[in-house]
Amino acid sequence: MAVINKINEKTGQPADLKRIPKKVLDREAFMQLFIKQLQFQDPMKPVENHEMALQLAAFNQVDQLMNLNEKLERLVDLYKTNEYTLFANLVGKAVKIEGNILRIEDGKFLGGEFELTEPANLVTITIRNEMGQIVRTLQLYNLPKGLHKIDWDGKDQGGNPLPDGNYRVSITVGSGDEVKSIPVRVISKVTGAILGDKPQLVINGREQVSLERIKEILGG
Repeated sequence: MAVINKINEKTGQPADLKRIPKKVLDREAFMQLFIKQLQFQDPMKPVENHEMALQLAAFNQVDQLMNLNEKLERLVDLYKTNEYTLFANLVGKAVKIEGNILRIEDGKFLGGEFELTEPANLVTITIRNEMGQIVRTLQLYNLPKGLHKIDWDGKDQGGNPLPDGNYRVSITVGSGDEVKSIPVRVISKVTGAILGDKPQLVINGREQVSLERIKEILGG
C-alpha cells in the first residue's frame, strides 16, 4: 500500500498517515511482498526447499505474465495506431457499403447495386429526398438472378437534374401481397472519421459506420 505523509503546518511534524490501497499489484510490489515474507520467517522454522522452489516458480510465473501483458498492451497500441492511419487515409475516398443512402456529387449519381437470389418479374426502386418526398420511381421487369446495378441518371420523375446531396432508396421485389424488401449496396463518400475506443467512419457527411461495414474501397 502507498503511504502519504502530510506535514502539520504548526508543528512541522508529519500529520496523520493515510494508506491508499493499490488496486493492481505490479512487479515491484510483488517482489517487495516476497522479500517481506522471507524477512519475517521464523528462523526456527525455515521454509523447506520445495516450498522455496514453489515460491520462486510462482514469482517467475507472475513475472512472465506481467511481461506478456506489457507486450499485449504494446500490440494493442500499435493496432490502434494502424487503424487510425487507415481511417485517416480513407477520408475523401469512395467506398461501397450496405445501406440505403444514395449520393449525388457534381451532378452525378455515385452508384449502387442489389442482388437477386432468384429471378424477379418486377423490381421497384423508390428514391426519396431528405424530406421523405418521392423524387423518382424505377420499375424493372423480368430480371434474372444475380447482381444488378441501380441505373439512375440522378434526375427526378420529370427528367430534371436533382441537386447534389443524399437520397434515400428502397427496393422491393414483387407486387400486391407478395412484396418484399431486399438489401442495397451503395457507393458513398467518406467525409470524416471519429477516433477513439471504437473508431467510426463518417459517410456522406451524416452516417457513422464501422470498418466492418465497408465492402469495397473504390478510391478517390
